[in-house]
Amino acid sequence: MADLYPHKSGGGMMEPVALINHNVCILYGSIKHFRKVQYFEPIPPFQCLDIGAIALQTTTPRTPAPNLEVFDNEFGQYRWYPIDNVQVTLWLPQVDGRYSLRNMQVPVGMEIVDRDPDLHFTEMFVWEDRHPFFEATNFMDYALTQCRIIAQGYRFVTEPLARNVIARIEAGEVACTYVVASGWAGSTR
Repeated sequence: MADLYPHKSGGGMMEPVALINHNVCILYGSIKHFRKVQYFEPIPPFQCLDIGAIALQTTTPRTPAPNLEVFDNEFGQYRWYPIDNVQVTLWLPQVDGRYSLRNMQVPVGMEIVDRDPDLHFTEMFVWEDRHPFFEATNFMDYALTQCRIIAQGYRFVTEPLARNVIARIEAGEVACTYVVASGWAGSTR
């Protein structure tokens, strides 16, 4: 199996987390979706969301990003960044904050492209129509007319795995890449 895994931080651009015929387990909440990749395609950078105007020193409500949804039996692997001068937090789903520590949720600013040019730290996964939400804070002393977020990545088409293959994966006999598609996925055991 290729050396592929989530948040890969080797030198270079983004790689797909799995290839055709690879086994994946999408963890959403505490549910495991064992799948086999049938097909995948790259998604070039695009504006996935414009949260809109933000008054000075204000935080927006959590805004859904339905443009990151994929079809049934599919998942998306994305890296993202804001292109306006804001601090953005990610919620996946709406109540589970990503990049969370004990006392804070780490925001992403437009300078992430300088600090992490390949956007390894912003990688996230979306299972089917369970899109993320974004919340932006304008920490400046002037209002902003827009708050745009750019995303790029891969879309994976999958099929369910047979129960005997799942049992072999859980026994450690067959390789599988685990992908977390929510803020907290529970135990993988």
